[in-house]
Amino acid sequence: MNSLADLLRDRRYLAFWLGQVTSVVGNALSLVALPALILPARGPAAFALVLAAEAVAGVLLLLAGGVVADRYSRSTVMAVADVLRMVGVAGLLAFGAYGPLWLPMTAACLVGIGGALYEPAHRAALPQLVAEPLRQRANALDSATKRFGAAGGALAGAALVVAVGPRGALLIDLATFAVSLATLAWLRLPPIGGDAPTPGVRALLDEARQGVREVRHRPWALVIMLQGTVQVFFLFGPNYALMPIVSLDRYGPAGYGWLSAAASVGMVLGSAVAGRISSRRPGLWAMNVLLPCALLPLCLAVPVPLPLWCAAQVLAWGGIGVFFVLWFTALQSEFPAEVQGRVFSLESIGNFALQPIAIAAAPMIALTVGLPLFGAVAVVVLLISTYAVFAVPGTVALRSPARRDGDRAPAVPASAPPASAPPASAPPASAPAASASVPEAASAA
Repeated sequence: MNSLADLLRDRRYLAFWLGQVTSVVGNALSLVALPALILPARGPAAFALVLAAEAVAGVLLLLAGGVVADRYSRSTVMAVADVLRMVGVAGLLAFGAYGPLWLPMTAACLVGIGGALYEPAHRAALPQLVAEPLRQRANALDSATKRFGAAGGALAGAALVVAVGPRGALLIDLATFAVSLATLAWLRLPPIGGDAPTPGVRALLDEARQGVREVRHRPWALVIMLQGTVQVFFLFGPNYALMPIVSLDRYGPAGYGWLSAAASVGMVLGSAVAGRISSRRPGLWAMNVLLPCALLPLCLAVPVPLPLWCAAQVLAWGGIGVFFVLWFTALQSEFPAEVQGRVFSLESIGNFALQPIAIAAAPMIALTVGLPLFGAVAVVVLLISTYAVFAVPGTVALRSPARRDGDRAPAVPASAPPASAPPASAPPASAPAASASVPEAASAA
């Protein structure tokens, strides 16, 4: 039987999952503790620079993180990433409130670099631990865990900041890294490739180019990644920036908390439902469940009651939860194991590259053109980008048309000439929520 109980009976997967739970909770503690530490001492401008340093370092090194994840043991790469993030959090603890600003910015860069290493390795490590029949359930549990852990960690972080202060909360975050490191040291996943990696910068660049070729040779995957870029820029990034502003104006300080909680509930429910979906056309499911996301810009534009907006959050992020699970499972099944780190790094780049620009520009644009027009454009972009992807063969099934059920598409030879990009008639589009969709960080937390 391919049940959740079967999955959790596997001691190796259970250790992997528990390590991830601990890591997610620790990250959420930091998200709450850092503003409480830095803002009173340095002000909002300095805090923004610290966040920007982390984001820029992460985006710039995402593809390199994918290359490293495909070269070496993925559990080892995740452990190194945890050590870097641990040092970064320690630096923020030591210098967040005092000293030259470049010190906490440097510490934040270490956190961002650690994230760029950790995420591709984490996604690519799961297929090494979970057989294909259980993979969709594993991705469902992974997605639900991230949302649940983030919500629980944020609540715990708020309580800890009040009880022991932001420094105490960050010290507890440091302790969570020890738990994650212990599980990764026990796992000791073997490297995917049998041969020793070729040294040198040229070899690294060649491997990065091979990852790009792998995606380009599967146009259905490329077009969904592009879809994510479009939707993050026009819909999810602006929603992330504008929702706290609009909800504070309409409902007071408690409004944003209720909306964030509703998004978390939706993601957990959607992930649970996705684990049970069995279809030969998962792409139809993945795109249709994104339709409720059109409610998000409408709720920004129209002064709806708070309970109605919360209901829209549950529906929209429930659909995003379903999309996540089906999309990640398809990538893990379609791409050869030896390139999955690079594939997941490219998928993340599609989301995160333009997200900071969208977040920064959204409030100014919305104030200039008005929220109703801004929301209407977002809805139109969402609808077009969601269904335009079906013009590309393979999108309905989320796999290459030539591949039979149960087969994995072969790796593209490193010497293969670059494939041509998809025809201009196939408009770019991608789902929201984390990579090919919107990054989880830009969800609604």
